[in-house]
Amino acid sequence: MSFNVTIAKRGMSLGIMYVALSFFLAVLGIILSAVGGLVPGNLNTQGAPVDVRAYLSLIPVPIVGIAGLMASMPVSLLFVHDKENGTLEYLLSMGFDQRDVFRAYLTASLILGLPPLVIGGGASGIVALLLGRGAGIAGTIVVCSLTMGAAVVALTTVLMSAFTSLQRQPMGMNQPLGIAIGAFVLVGALMAPPAAGSLAIVVELIISGIVAALSLTLLALTPRLIRREKMLP
Repeated sequence: MSFNVTIAKRGMSLGIMYVALSFFLAVLGIILSAVGGLVPGNLNTQGAPVDVRAYLSLIPVPIVGIAGLMASMPVSLLFVHDKENGTLEYLLSMGFDQRDVFRAYLTASLILGLPPLVIGGGASGIVALLLGRGAGIAGTIVVCSLTMGAAVVALTTVLMSAFTSLQRQPMGMNQPLGIAIGAFVLVGALMAPPAAGSLAIVVELIISGIVAALSLTLLALTPRLIRREKMLP
């Protein structure tokens, strides 16, 4: 566990601004949850009622998820950096299995990503409950924020580690492109509630379930996806 914490500390030192910004986004999610409890329930747009309150109440889910992804981003950057400078190769030569190395960086990503997820998702759910949005909305916010956020962090870590083409951008800039896939998923979750109307809660739960299932499937396939040569420069 100390090795995982060391990786998390190294990642934080590499991108402390990402971690700080993640907590700003978590607070933004809490504020939007409060706004969702204060706006009118329905507005008519071209004859179609739109539940603005439900939409604003569920916005914290993808925003908090983005916060978790952003907080874990320094570990993704560190993985690419360690791969390029031979640190991962050194760990393998010291007897580490490639899956052990992957799990260490995954755990470090979750160590940094979970605090804004727990704070943002938990507080947003509590605010929604206190403002009378009901246990359904509050529970959906908490469950989906934690589930989707952690699943996206795991998803991007697997993709980053398994596919070399997602570990760097063109022109030699060491940036993990797998993060863009996670961000795309969260943007989809951001746009889904207004399109779903009265089924916004159901759609949000379905999206969270699909992302979680996909992440768990990829984690189960890591023995095949994460091979020794993936760790070499």
